[in-house]
Amino acid sequence: MGKQIRAHKLFFVFAGVAMILPFASAAQQKERKKKNKGIQLPAPVPPDDKYIADYHKELTARIFGSRKFTTYGLHDKGFAEDILYRPNTPFNIGVGFNYRILGINAGFNLPLINDTKERGRTRYLDIQSHLYGRRLLVDFYLQQYKGFYLSNTSIINGNNNDQVYIRPDLYTLNFGLVVQFIPNGKKFSFRGAFLQNEVQLQSAGSPIIGGSVSDVAVRSDSSIIPANIRYRGYFNDFDYNRSDVKSLAFNFGYGYTLVLPHHLFITAAGTAGVGVNYSKLWMSQGNSTAAFGTDINATIRIGMGYNSRRYYAGMHYLGSVATSSTPIVYTRQQFGAGNFRISFAKRFTLKKKLLGFY
Repeated sequence: MGKQIRAHKLFFVFAGVAMILPFASAAQQKERKKKNKGIQLPAPVPPDDKYIADYHKELTARIFGSRKFTTYGLHDKGFAEDILYRPNTPFNIGVGFNYRILGINAGFNLPLINDTKERGRTRYLDIQSHLYGRRLLVDFYLQQYKGFYLSNTSIINGNNNDQVYIRPDLYTLNFGLVVQFIPNGKKFSFRGAFLQNEVQLQSAGSPIIGGSVSDVAVRSDSSIIPANIRYRGYFNDFDYNRSDVKSLAFNFGYGYTLVLPHHLFITAAGTAGVGVNYSKLWMSQGNSTAAFGTDINATIRIGMGYNSRRYYAGMHYLGSVATSSTPIVYTRQQFGAGNFRISFAKRFTLKKKLLGFY
């Protein structure tokens, strides 16, 4: 298992560097001064102040409630129903802040509002980092989940939909990196809706262009397809218990913020892309099959609420899904990830600068 995780990391690092290098080389426009003795970060691109009010130099403090999630599904074109597994993730309460280039959030599980009896217990590590630059948007995912339940129990033969089908042995590991360019970033801001350190003053939008790399591994002690599924021939009766999918895709989309009276706003953005993957399936007996195929992905970002000079109250949602072809004809695997958050924030003007750079 350790060697496989190291292989995933190497693939992720090399592919990520290959994607970022073109952006990094284009951004190196200024030479360092000869007398420079310290490390200086490049000055950020300022926004058009007629469209965006920038408060990144102030301290933005927030309290929030959030739920992170991932999904794993199977689709066979010859059957009406899909298999869809979900983890039993908690709703967390937390605090956080943004100040200049720093942004930290810490969430805490409240057992009283999160029941693990009916849908089983999920152990997980979910690191989602989203960098909203002026012209660059970067999403990073490191998700490790163990313990899922089947959300559509009607696919189980003889199930009366009252009994939950739990898979405590099902394990997923997801590495993902998405890098996108925002051409009109001086007038259109994601930060107001998702970081709360800017305010969109006038309605504006921008195209979004970029690409993504990912590596997803799935493991279980027995067949991932339930033995008592009501359909014969599902996935060609290939009872696999391990899967690995490496993918590379390019995407395009558009984002827009509608500014309403009384400091209200709605931000919505969507991207879709296509690419290639290399997927491999293993049976419990050790037999395996692998093939190159196609990848299709989509990401939705929605934010709305109240955003004034000092205060923010609102919600935002980020959800992505990718479907990958498998070596079995007319079948696909589906991987989803995302986060839903409700936030209340206030900005504070500091008398003394806390950081010596941007």
